[in-house]
Amino acid sequence: MIEISEQEYESVEEFKDEIINSFAEACGQPFGWSQFAFEALANGERVGVVMGYRLYDWLYVEYLAVTEASRGERVGSRLLERAEALARELSLEGVALDTFRYQAPSYYEVRGYAECMVIPGKNRESDRIYFQKRLQGN
Repeated sequence: MIEISEQEYESVEEFKDEIINSFAEACGQPFGWSQFAFEALANGERVGVVMGYRLYDWLYVEYLAVTEASRGERVGSRLLERAEALARELSLEGVALDTFRYQAPSYYEVRGYAECMVIPGKNRESDRIYFQKRLQGN
């Protein structure tokens, strides 16, 4: 008999990784998964962060966050540029990320990101928008 029980995410994450990695390797497609994180400091204080992971030929930005006091000072742009530089260093195809409509998707469009998918939310502002940016010369 199979029993299903709720668990803390972290307590099952390693087990999940073992299963998924084993299957991917058996299919001849090892993940090559790794995480990254960069922070922005101003006068020794953290004012922004970009975090994500590499999977196969793409870098995925999970979080780009800048303190309200530092917005408009190109902190987010510099962090995103650093993530893109990492993708180039690793010879990846590009960078992918998602955001919600209320979080100013035009911010990514002016930086060369193309919308590739939208998951509609209950209202337009909660639509989840996926973007990709293919990097040249990789």
